[in-house]
Amino acid sequence: MIKKTATLLTIYGIAFGLQSFDKMPPMQKPLLRTIIIDPGHGGFDPGTHGLFSKEKDVTLNISLKLGKALQGAFPNLKIVYTRTTDIMPGNKTTIQDGIRYRAELANRLHGDLFICIHCNSNGQPAGQYPVHRLTGYKITGKGKKKKKLPVYVTYWMKNSTTGTATYIWKADRSTPKGDAINQRNGENMGDSTNSAFDLNSPETKMRALLYEKKYFANSALFGTLVEREFAKSGRQSDGIKQRQIGIGVLQATGMPSVLIETGYLTNKEEERYLSSKTGQKQVVCNILNAFRQYKQALESGHAETAGLKNTTRKGEL
Repeated sequence: MIKKTATLLTIYGIAFGLQSFDKMPPMQKPLLRTIIIDPGHGGFDPGTHGLFSKEKDVTLNISLKLGKALQGAFPNLKIVYTRTTDIMPGNKTTIQDGIRYRAELANRLHGDLFICIHCNSNGQPAGQYPVHRLTGYKITGKGKKKKKLPVYVTYWMKNSTTGTATYIWKADRSTPKGDAINQRNGENMGDSTNSAFDLNSPETKMRALLYEKKYFANSALFGTLVEREFAKSGRQSDGIKQRQIGIGVLQATGMPSVLIETGYLTNKEEERYLSSKTGQKQVVCNILNAFRQYKQALESGHAETAGLKNTTRKGEL
C-alpha cells in the first residue's frame, strides 16, 4: 500500500511538473541581435574636409573601433558594417545608390539597430576663413564717370563651431519608414507577394505604424543616451535632432536608427581630437556606454522612460 501510494505520488508530481513547465513563459529571444554600423561617405565621396583629414577616413576608423568594442563587450552580437574599406558601400557609382545599398543591407540582414557615424561641418572652410566688412565708400572718376565704390576690410575668423549631435528621422515622414518596416516584415514572413502578407493591406499598414512609433521612441532613447555620454565626457552636445529634409539612410531602414555627428572637422582642435587615437577611443567608449544603457532599458521593459528626463536642450526634440 505504501509502495502504491508512493508510485501515485510520483506520477502526480511528474504530471504537476509538466503542467507547471507548460505554464512557464518561453525564453525570450535577445532584443538586440544584429547591429548595423555605417561609416559615413566613402570612396569617391569624401564628406567634409578638415585641415588635414577627410570625413570618410575618420568615420571608418571610429566605426571599426566601435564594432570591435561592441563585439568584445557583447560576444553574442552580430556586427555588420556597410563598408570596411575606403569604398562607396556596395561599390555603387552614385551617392544615392550607396544610400539605398546601406538601407537594403540593414533590412535584408534584419538589423535591430542602425548606427551611422559622421563628422560635421558648419559650411565654412576649416581652421579659419576670411570675412569682409564694409567700412565705407570712396568716390572715383569725374563727371559722368564718377562712381561710388564700397570699401571693405578683410580679417580672418577662427572656425570655432564645436559639438556633437545625434539625428533621428522626421516623425512626420512616415511613408518611407513605414514602407521599410513593411518590406522587412514581408521578408520575415516569406514572399512579400503572397496574398497572406499584403504589404498594402490596412492591417499591415497599421502594424507598420505601431512599429514605427516604437522605433521612433527607441531611436530617440538611444540618441539621448549617446548625447548624454558625450556631455558627461566634457564634449559640447547639441542633443538629438531632426533635419527639415529627411535623412535618406534613416528613412529607409526598418529598425531604430540614428546618425551620430561625432564633432566638427572644420574646427582645428576638434579635428585633432577626432583624428587621434585618444579621441576616437573616447567617442567609442561614449557610444558603447550608451548602448549598454539602451540594451538594459529594452530588456527590462523600461525603454519608454529610461534616460529621457532632463534632456531638453537647444536644438533637441
